[in-house]
Amino acid sequence: MRAVKPGSIQEVVRDAISVAGGLECASNDLGLAVSSLSRASSCDEDRPGGLGVNHLHRLGRIVPQSAEPVAVHFARLAGGVFQPLPVQGALRSNIHDLTKEFSDVLSVHAKAHSEVSSNPDDFTRLEAQAAIKEVDELVQAAMAYRAALHQRAGE
Repeated sequence: MRAVKPGSIQEVVRDAISVAGGLECASNDLGLAVSSLSRASSCDEDRPGGLGVNHLHRLGRIVPQSAEPVAVHFARLAGGVFQPLPVQGALRSNIHDLTKEFSDVLSVHAKAHSEVSSNPDDFTRLEAQAAIKEVDELVQAAMAYRAALHQRAGE
């Protein structure tokens, strides 16, 4: 596939196509020519590129994993983050998972601000990365719990 600017919609389209199995698989799924799909991921001054939202929607419905790069991109544009939830197996709604993950966040925070840290007044780069990992796991547990509650509420 073509080289694209990092963070561009063309990069998102390219990533979605890659996750869907590449140009040929995605073109078969969408009923588009390979050349049209390839052009949709190019940075071209004559045609500002991109793939229509309807095509991205259809590709996401056919290959759900291809929707993730699109969700990540637009969540960042909106000032947020996208946190995918596990879709395999039984939905875990155990409150234990939620409290365990919160405990892990507190533990990383306490360690980063203790005397064992090289900078107890703030997070070091590695401590921040560890905290992000734990917060992501907390958010995932909270959203799985929320999804279970919505399911039980019939929503």
